[in-house]
Amino acid sequence: MRKHCHCGQMMNLGFRTVIFEGIYEIDNVPIYECEECSHYEVLPEVKVELTDLLARLKEEGFGEWVDFSEQNELAGLILAVSDKWTGTEEASFESVLERQCEEQINLLLDLYGGAKQLGDLEWMDSISKRLQPLSKFVRNRQISSTN
Repeated sequence: MRKHCHCGQMMNLGFRTVIFEGIYEIDNVPIYECEECSHYEVLPEVKVELTDLLARLKEEGFGEWVDFSEQNELAGLILAVSDKWTGTEEASFESVLERQCEEQINLLLDLYGGAKQLGDLEWMDSISKRLQPLSKFVRNRQISSTN
């Protein structure tokens, strides 16, 4: 996945470790990075969840190390796809990732239906939170492909 940097070059998708207040280390945060000017930015679809996690860590004093790919459904999928990606596949990385997101959304919607049948509001809320970054990513991809 790529996007244009403010310097005019292309930014590639990668992962970084974010160190917050010199105490908390959040690993596997998906970012766009520019090899030309070293500028990087957090993937927009996970930025809100990352900010929320940082606030929770500070408030709760929870742990010193967190794997973001285990906290965020989209980050986990991106990491899983990139770990398996060889670059020789017929489909592009973006299309494979989008297909994986759609499959995960369908799975989560099935789980949501089960949670709803059981009347488990806590589980429904948890699934809704897991769905948000995936839905946002797929929606943004669809919007950008029509432009």
